[in-house]
Amino acid sequence: MSQSKQAILRKYGISVQQRVSSGMEAEVYALPDGTVLKLYDGTANLASLAVLQQFYASLQGYAVGYALPYILSAAQEGDVCITIERHLPGVPMASIMAGLASAEMERLMQTYLSAVLVLQSIPMPPEARQYKLFDEHGLSLRNQGDWHDFLAHWLSQKTAAIAPYFQRDVSDFAVKLVQLIDLLAQPYTGVHCLVHGDFFPGNLLVNPRREVTALLDFGLFTLWGDPLFDVATAWVFFDMYDDLKASLRRRLLEVILSRLGEETRGVLYRYVLIYSLLSANTYAPDCSDGHYRWCAANLNHQPYWDAMA
Repeated sequence: MSQSKQAILRKYGISVQQRVSSGMEAEVYALPDGTVLKLYDGTANLASLAVLQQFYASLQGYAVGYALPYILSAAQEGDVCITIERHLPGVPMASIMAGLASAEMERLMQTYLSAVLVLQSIPMPPEARQYKLFDEHGLSLRNQGDWHDFLAHWLSQKTAAIAPYFQRDVSDFAVKLVQLIDLLAQPYTGVHCLVHGDFFPGNLLVNPRREVTALLDFGLFTLWGDPLFDVATAWVFFDMYDDLKASLRRRLLEVILSRLGEETRGVLYRYVLIYSLLSANTYAPDCSDGHYRWCAANLNHQPYWDAMA
């Protein structure tokens, strides 16, 4: 642990043993008053945390049946950004999935789907100027087009940087990209709701009865747009790399289609493909990691293209 982090822990009178979790973005420590202290070491800046604090505050008037994050304060301590946040109860859904019987997994999938669908009750604020919460390039301004226009602009900007990797690893990449852009040229006529953007079992907390208690970590892919974007990504994130070897992607798709209707299949496929393009170099700028390979595998899965709407 860095000296900066050690000094912060001493300042708040807590020890390493009070750490409750450690992820890619932050280390989380329990504070005596029931709140938590988050330490961001190079993964956030104070300006972005201020945006997130204001965004979380704007969500407090909506009842979704589980808790949402809330930042009480944000500060810079040396080279480390910190927040003090409301404690969110529960354990990650991901931690209880291994070993579930088939019927138990089916019930958990229904709970998971309900949790993502309820976010549709949070509409896009009329005063919102952009579709993307964090939009440093100004690609998502509402006055520059609709939701489809935004996605097309984002795709064009992203693929310009990493096209050589896709051309190497994705069959008929140029043709596929044109197919997506042509679909997005159609006007968007749906609703605009909150899209978490990283909805997966590790960000969803549950109690011992497997009821959802909280949703964590909005941020990089948080959007205002088509709620089916969240449904699509939540589907493929459920057991993202097939760690449980239980055909969960196929099984969860059946659950989703039984609830939302077969007509949503093509739209779900479209958003999986779009996400795979947009996120391919999120963790490795040179597209050298497992996430990029996962994205390329999706883009090479021809049934998604054949049924895409």
